[in-house]
Amino acid sequence: MKPHKKEELAKFHRSCIITAAERLFLEKGIEKTTMDDISKEADYSKATIYVYFKSKDEIFNTIVYNSMNMLLERIKKAISQGEDLFGQYFGICNELSCYRDEYPLYFESTLGDINVELELEETPQVFRDIFNVGEEINKEIGIFFQNGIDQGLIRSDIHIPQTVFLYWASIAGLIRMTGQKQKFIEKSMGVSKNEFLQYGFKTLLFSVLTEEAKKGR
Repeated sequence: MKPHKKEELAKFHRSCIITAAERLFLEKGIEKTTMDDISKEADYSKATIYVYFKSKDEIFNTIVYNSMNMLLERIKKAISQGEDLFGQYFGICNELSCYRDEYPLYFESTLGDINVELELEETPQVFRDIFNVGEEINKEIGIFFQNGIDQGLIRSDIHIPQTVFLYWASIAGLIRMTGQKQKFIEKSMGVSKNEFLQYGFKTLLFSVLTEEAKKGR
């Protein structure tokens, strides 16, 4: 068999195993899902699964890596399609909100702990991949803030790395809690989930805007 054919076949098998694991993680939860469950769901022997993945953790972390790549592409899309800084910002927020609705497992997985012991030989490659794509996401959002500073729309006294992390935590937390408290928000506040999210996104943005940029907003 030609090398590229073998690579394509391996990619196909890995994809089938990951898809089966995703279904089980959503249905049973990550902790309660076993390799035996994945073997049965994917219709592969356990021996075959271990050819492609060393453990359930490696399967899950591969899902995390794939999900973060998908998120990176959504963020790039929002930035490229936004007409101005405000369009880009709300585009990023809305992409994150849709991402959570469409892929709850993916969304939650991106908020988990990241292995940063990259210098250790025993650290699996997938952790290095996750770290690197996380850095790419932070870089894209950091460029967004720097462009806002250059345009005189965002305060120049902010520390970009810290602000990127703060906004990531705040927006993700807002999206997560709004999804969990939707009925309460509608009944108690008289607004829809989306209206509350837009209010929250705007409030967060205003915390870093210059006074001039706030006018008319």
